[in-house]
Amino acid sequence: MEREKFIPMEDGTLYSKRKGFTPLHVPPLKEYAKIVGEEPIKKLEEVSERLSGMKMLELSSTPLGGGVAEMLHSSVPFLNSIGIDDEWKVIKGSKEFFEVTKTMHHLLQGKKGKLTAEDEKIYFSAIKENVALDIIDYEPDVVFVHDPQPLALARELKRGDVRWIWRCHIDIDEVALRRNPRLWDFITYWAEAFDAAIFTAAYFVISQWPLPKFIIPPFIDPLSEKNREMSEDEIQKELEKEDIDTEKPILSQISRFDHWKNPEGVVSIYKKVKEKEECQLILAGGFASDDPEGERVYKELKETTRDDKNIHILCECPDSCINAIQRASSVILQNSRKEGFGLTVTEAMWKGKPVVARPAGGIALQIRDGHTGFLVNGEEEAVKRILHLLRNPEKRDVVGKRARRYVKEHFLLPVRIIDYLLAVDFINKVKEIPEESIISFHPWFKISKRVW
Repeated sequence: MEREKFIPMEDGTLYSKRKGFTPLHVPPLKEYAKIVGEEPIKKLEEVSERLSGMKMLELSSTPLGGGVAEMLHSSVPFLNSIGIDDEWKVIKGSKEFFEVTKTMHHLLQGKKGKLTAEDEKIYFSAIKENVALDIIDYEPDVVFVHDPQPLALARELKRGDVRWIWRCHIDIDEVALRRNPRLWDFITYWAEAFDAAIFTAAYFVISQWPLPKFIIPPFIDPLSEKNREMSEDEIQKELEKEDIDTEKPILSQISRFDHWKNPEGVVSIYKKVKEKEECQLILAGGFASDDPEGERVYKELKETTRDDKNIHILCECPDSCINAIQRASSVILQNSRKEGFGLTVTEAMWKGKPVVARPAGGIALQIRDGHTGFLVNGEEEAVKRILHLLRNPEKRDVVGKRARRYVKEHFLLPVRIIDYLLAVDFINKVKEIPEESIISFHPWFKISKRVW
């Protein structure tokens, strides 16, 4: 099923074998083995066999748009294919609820401001509504709650031996959070109900929360429509649909239309590059249903760039189009001010493309500056790097090959799913994990606070 046509059931179910609703599919395991090798697949089969028959539930806030939905579209059917009964549901919420959770998102990422009593009331009212609607209508063994939107459900619904795990995908800053006492108290109250939390990187870990913390990076699906291999003819046809000149060098940024992604800054960088080298810019993205600001950002970009025919602002492109844009790009940017991980960076690196990015959040864990990409701290530095890459195609190729290899080793679906299953296995076996524990399965993944 094409993602742009993906519609949940009335109760918010997006995938459930129990209900006979399984619209998402992944290729057979043997196809992944061709990419990652036999050893990771054997390890995956070993841990999945130990957990065979386990019932898991994923709770998130949106079926489309953003990295969380991106991963769940692949991981849920993948887990089911290896014997883990994994269901996926999205919570319901009003426009006001998602305005509040967007405010929470901003504050958790360090933006100045405060959560008001009215905000808290709107948030809790929506949570109560989901409880009343039986958001959990069976007895799973493990519940994964993704990001802050459904966070409060654990305290409201946790019963018996069901294990609840919070998966935090955002660029959360403990120091900034502690400077906002009301937000700290609010978030901590709901978080303390969980049995464990999973963070993308060590420097997102909220060390003072009294529960075990795991460090597990995200992943991309190398066989999804967005990441599969494409022929030159396929790429050409996709770009022709959008009236893109394939003879002119392409700079691109793929991201949700969000001010945290700083698309305005990308336009400024492009204009400075274009003064010295012929090129065009593609900004392609979409909206998540839990992000009410996206449409405003999109309209602002369309208005401010309408006089430049070499700037293409593309909204809600199919995955095949995004794949083609990334593969056709000479240089890919990720100009984010804040970034939980930056899966679009992972996608670009997997396609063997040089990425020029700000060192926000998890981007700095993917790009080893000068080796698998380039980290820049301002527009002038970005312009300099891009010009060098446009003028030196052999450099683009060398960096791109290193980038692809790095993603293959660290950020592909079969390998990282092992970590999730190991975490579940660990939590189930060790009923009393010390609450101060911070657990990483990989020494290569930095156990450190912010490095930039």
